[in-house]
Amino acid sequence: MKEVDKKYRYYKELNFVKSLIQKAYKKCIYNKKRDVSIKVDKTVVTNLDINTERFLIKNLKNKFKNDNFLTEETNNKTKLGDRTWIIDPIDGTSLFIRNSAFYDMQIAFYDKNETQFSIIFLPMLNEIYVAIKGHGAYLNGQKIHRMCNTPMKKCNVNFNNIPYNWPLEIKEKYEKLYNDAKEDFFAPKFLTIDCSGVQYALLAKGVTDFLVEPANTKWDYMPGDLLAKEAGANYYNFDNEEFTRYYSFSKELDNYLGLTNENNKK
Repeated sequence: MKEVDKKYRYYKELNFVKSLIQKAYKKCIYNKKRDVSIKVDKTVVTNLDINTERFLIKNLKNKFKNDNFLTEETNNKTKLGDRTWIIDPIDGTSLFIRNSAFYDMQIAFYDKNETQFSIIFLPMLNEIYVAIKGHGAYLNGQKIHRMCNTPMKKCNVNFNNIPYNWPLEIKEKYEKLYNDAKEDFFAPKFLTIDCSGVQYALLAKGVTDFLVEPANTKWDYMPGDLLAKEAGANYYNFDNEEFTRYYSFSKELDNYLGLTNENNKK
């Protein structure tokens, strides 16, 4: 099943990169030796991150010669503008080097001041997520959409990072929920996976119901941000897009935390 027909404005770009990201995995990652090093920011990187990114850029440049690239490893200072590809060649490298299934490859395409579409590919789970602005979210070609009606006590809450920069009123309520979960089997449950793309994928397909994502690097959050919104999530932000995005499929939990339309910047 195709997500959009040939009348879609970016049909050529979407179909090309959807195929390319899978080719990049087979050519640059699958069964390849991993050499690990530490970057200036103290995060890990492998030779496969760099080789995959170069492969993606080379092939996209050959197809779309005048496009721009904002990428984690080699073009991380590029400013967003028309026809910009945002690429994270291996998202969750620290998990990848431990042979975890919870890493992904992700790409977003930005044009006309918006993310037009994004792709998150989880090779080890054989899952490819596609989000298209105004056209919905898809998992392996099948449309996915969730209602925001999960009862608070049944929520699985996913967060990535210690909530040091959360608004105080949210932090206090969150900590109460976290402590309640230790005592009450029916309270919300919590998990954390240090991989933005996987977090967004789990949220979109219904494994989790509430996500707190503090990443401020565009290649980390932009692909999944569109996926979560197109899958139907309520979205809240407190600090002008810099940190701490909240995505929810539980209006009851939103109300408990005091999340309101004033914080909702869809």
